[in-house]
Amino acid sequence: MGVDYPLVLEPRYDERPWGGRRLATHLGKPLPGAPRIGESWETTGVARVVNGPLAGTTLQELVERDPIGLLGERGRVASQPFGDFPLLAKFIDASETLSVQVHPDDEGAAPLDQRGKTEAWHILDATAEGFLITGFREPVTLGEIRQALEREQLGDLLERLPVSAGDTVIVPAGTVHAIGAGVLLYEIQETSDLTFRLYDWGRRDQQGRPRQLHVEEALAALRPDRHARRTRPLELDTDRTILAACRYFLLQRWAVTGSSAYELEPGWTFHILSCIQGQARVTARTGQADISAGQTALLPARVEGVTLEGAATFLVSGVPDLE
Repeated sequence: MGVDYPLVLEPRYDERPWGGRRLATHLGKPLPGAPRIGESWETTGVARVVNGPLAGTTLQELVERDPIGLLGERGRVASQPFGDFPLLAKFIDASETLSVQVHPDDEGAAPLDQRGKTEAWHILDATAEGFLITGFREPVTLGEIRQALEREQLGDLLERLPVSAGDTVIVPAGTVHAIGAGVLLYEIQETSDLTFRLYDWGRRDQQGRPRQLHVEEALAALRPDRHARRTRPLELDTDRTILAACRYFLLQRWAVTGSSAYELEPGWTFHILSCIQGQARVTARTGQADISAGQTALLPARVEGVTLEGAATFLVSGVPDLE
């Protein structure tokens, strides 16, 4: 059976000590009962298709069954040598500030047989005090960082970037970073779960125990001179705007009012469509799907002749053309 129609995916929800309920209240997601849902993983390998002939099949099973049809030529290259789906899309709700983290780059992750983790964040909602930690305020040495950790004063060294809905920030691997309290965002990243927790603000669990830190690993992966940076949107036409681009992913915003047709160069890359507002029907020559806010659909690389009908805003991710 060909992987050739718009696939609606069932996400995985993760409870986190800093999470909340805005994935339900803002995006309409049907969250489980836990009070602090922090993340919704939209394109994890265990995400299942919920529509059409492939319903019940996981994303990883589709990668293995038809890598070219699903991923395309560029997507297949990005998938190697791991043989997985190469991009992970998430929604993240931070009711409290997350731990200060570092992700290794590809070179640093290679000894662990994983990818590095460069990511981009698109802000969906933020309180008036909403911020991101995007690096160090001033040049620092590893010795100064260690000293600040010992004194539990690392926060004094960190750069805070105020953000509001509509901002996009790209976070190169090796950057010290965190999502601040009050921020709801969409994240696109290399498929990797390598997160080294450097500092957790003295947070304790219900038994009074601190969460595990990975100080030595974080310091080894850290590139102190790197900063996350706000991007400048590039409007392609009335419907499409490029929000972020790097060697790993291209992130766009598609704004649909009425009916819009898209030529997607079939055979080169998949497209992840995450609806953040409204609802629309996604129609290809081989099938269609109705998508509303909070849902994610995957357009396999084989799909062509795509039309969106309705009133909706999508965040759309794929593998860029580097040639």
